[in-house]
Amino acid sequence: MRPVFIMENIMKLTDTALKILKNFSEINNSIYIRKNSSLVTVDPQLRIVADANLPEPFEKDFAIYNLSEFLAVNSAQQNSVLQFEDDRVLFSNANSGSTLEYFYSDPSNVQDAMPTRNKIPSVFDEASIVMRFSLSEADLKTLRVNASLLSLTHITFIGEASMESSNRVRVEVQDLSTKSTQNKFTLRVDNSTSTEDASFSMLFENLKILPDSYDVEISPTVAHFTSKTTGVQYWVVMEA
Repeated sequence: MRPVFIMENIMKLTDTALKILKNFSEINNSIYIRKNSSLVTVDPQLRIVADANLPEPFEKDFAIYNLSEFLAVNSAQQNSVLQFEDDRVLFSNANSGSTLEYFYSDPSNVQDAMPTRNKIPSVFDEASIVMRFSLSEADLKTLRVNASLLSLTHITFIGEASMESSNRVRVEVQDLSTKSTQNKFTLRVDNSTSTEDASFSMLFENLKILPDSYDVEISPTVAHFTSKTTGVQYWVVMEA
């Protein structure tokens, strides 16, 4: 469930850490990693912020310009450990005696996500939340499959505060680019709450979250997803 450290600045990435990093590369292929801090990324358009609080954080500040390349290099160096030096990471294989040097990027060439992450409390807080519910991994898979089959572009969260039941939220995937008759898939969410009758939408392509079950909070401007397994958090901006 976490990177395993052998000694100072030497580690081996676990499957969970690799999955998170691969997911983050789909949001932004560059990343700045801070010593003893959570992993944070933001997409270039500032529409998606993700935060993964690993139990054992990295013990070095460094920047990776091409995260997909870095992960491919790590995969190719089978059974290697990573040693983080001042300007590079060394992939060392004790069995073969091989070493690969991978140099960090200049931090000025990498988008720093932390300033955007730090602004989230100012635009998304307890008072702004109007809907709460959970989505299972199966729910998310169903939404993705139907969005793909029907080429649907948006995901909409609809709250019905007046409903006298525990499924006051429904999730729809649809194409909002046209007002003509269109295909649509609807999922009614059990054990959901909504404080008002409201509807908020975001681009489906921005739902770049790991396959998992999530607790979801919706405000008029931001959707917040918290993984029930890894604790990874995503904030996705709603469309105007």
